[in-house]
Amino acid sequence: MKKRIYLTSDYETLIKNNGYYVDKTRFIPLLENYSNPNVFFLRPRRFGKSLLLSVLEHYYGIQYREDFNELFGEYYVGQPNQSTALKNTYHIFRFDFSGIDTENVDNLLPAFNNKVIGSIKIFAANYGFFSESELDSFFNQRTPADILSNFFPSLIYKGFSGKIFILIDEYDHFTNELLSFNIDHFREIVSQNGWVRKFYEVIKQFIGEGLIGRFFATGVTPVTLDSMTSGFNIAKNITTDPLYHKMAGFTEDEVRRLIEAVSSKELQFEPEKISDDIRKWYNGSKFSIDARERLYNPQMLLNFLNYLFNHGKYPPDMYDPSVSSDYSKIKKQLGILKPQESYNVITEIIENETICDELTQQYDFETGLERKDLISLLFYNGLLTMESGEGKLVTFVIPNYVSKIMYWEFIRKLMVEENVAGLGFVELMPVLDEMRFEGRVSKLIDYTSAIINTLSNRDLSGFRELNLKSILVTILSFSQIYRINSEFEINRKYVDLLLELQPDYKGKYSFILELKYLKLNESDKYEEIKRNGIEQLQNYLRLENLKKKENMKAWLILFLNDKGEAIEIK
Repeated sequence: MKKRIYLTSDYETLIKNNGYYVDKTRFIPLLENYSNPNVFFLRPRRFGKSLLLSVLEHYYGIQYREDFNELFGEYYVGQPNQSTALKNTYHIFRFDFSGIDTENVDNLLPAFNNKVIGSIKIFAANYGFFSESELDSFFNQRTPADILSNFFPSLIYKGFSGKIFILIDEYDHFTNELLSFNIDHFREIVSQNGWVRKFYEVIKQFIGEGLIGRFFATGVTPVTLDSMTSGFNIAKNITTDPLYHKMAGFTEDEVRRLIEAVSSKELQFEPEKISDDIRKWYNGSKFSIDARERLYNPQMLLNFLNYLFNHGKYPPDMYDPSVSSDYSKIKKQLGILKPQESYNVITEIIENETICDELTQQYDFETGLERKDLISLLFYNGLLTMESGEGKLVTFVIPNYVSKIMYWEFIRKLMVEENVAGLGFVELMPVLDEMRFEGRVSKLIDYTSAIINTLSNRDLSGFRELNLKSILVTILSFSQIYRINSEFEINRKYVDLLLELQPDYKGKYSFILELKYLKLNESDKYEEIKRNGIEQLQNYLRLENLKKKENMKAWLILFLNDKGEAIEIK
């Protein structure tokens, strides 16, 4: 049977339901032969970390010994001489700390305890050793460290002679949430006497005593890891190690083979055409300077392909709002710096689509956080990615078009919706209809003028061309009728905005927009700026790449304070 896309993070369910698995099992021998059996591996949300843990669980868990061939027979570690000596030799102890509610800090400790208790119950169900009454005696303890401190010795007392493999999913989930709004409580729970740190100290103790043979934890940022380093300094963070770069996320070749394996003959889209389109939207993540390939976010990609193969067309939301449009992720992270410092970082990223600084490997909450710490948080969360590096300096870029949409939505919230009360998007379809069907931008100018006019004088005092572009992108990204290319490079020349009509939408015209903005006290420069803008657009239109584009309209958009003018260049 042809494989199918099956959206689950449970490896056994995926395999037994004929789901297509992008084979990452070749990394198992690498991990097993690594110099340290205790590892932290960080990747952005929904990047395949949970499935990776499930693969390790099913490969190393003794309870899956009889199922090995069914689960791994057609993959790398199931081939002759490729499996390792430790397969199916561990008792798996798995924790999942996602989903802990951080709204009420008083509930954090009980919620964490419940997660630990649930993991112990699953361990007991899988391997026996304890009666229900014996289990209840562990659960009466006050802290997670107390629970483990009672459980592990009791396990040894019961005659347990095996080795435990601890797997932790989202080790930092709730602490990352705390960092954004309650840094004092964050410090408290991960400090020397904090209950999170004590929990890991107990694990460290029983690693030292030989009960726990291996440890593998995933998460998003190193913030919590750094804060508890002295309490759990036996594990290695392999996040930026190029050897493990492709252990989560999909490469170009893996995506091509996936599409070929699950696409039907009836599908009207050619695999190469699909590959070209999804590369623009989803590809771009690189977590090591020395890595040669960029990676796709698996869930974004699979959600897209699942819709395409089920409905025979591209989804109306190419960027899957449940995964990528949560602008609050950016906003929360900005809270680690002063507002103006954070705003400067974001505007630099949006204006240049690149930013340069050191990658923070260890966060220091005692001396205070800096610009590089915010940039690094954006990197760890997948909103920036590595482009190149020299010495300690790393050049970060926006990884893909989906991430650009997130930044634009953030700016819309920050600049428009939070400052312009009552100005909604009901009027936007006539704006976009005029553009795509008639090739004109008069309604776009009027709508933009209305937004700028409602901003206070204080907001306009620092207003510049970047702000104008941000407002226009906010308007133009509505409904995704146009694919927006900001600072699009053609023969070493940069177009302010290149708008390409998306294939699934009706319409005729695409656009090149050159933007200019002047304050009232710069009105004497107006005619000169206009002439320069017209000349720029005329030069763009002579470029071979733009000559070939059909139904391409070129407009100079020029604003003096809140009054706009549009000049078409032919």
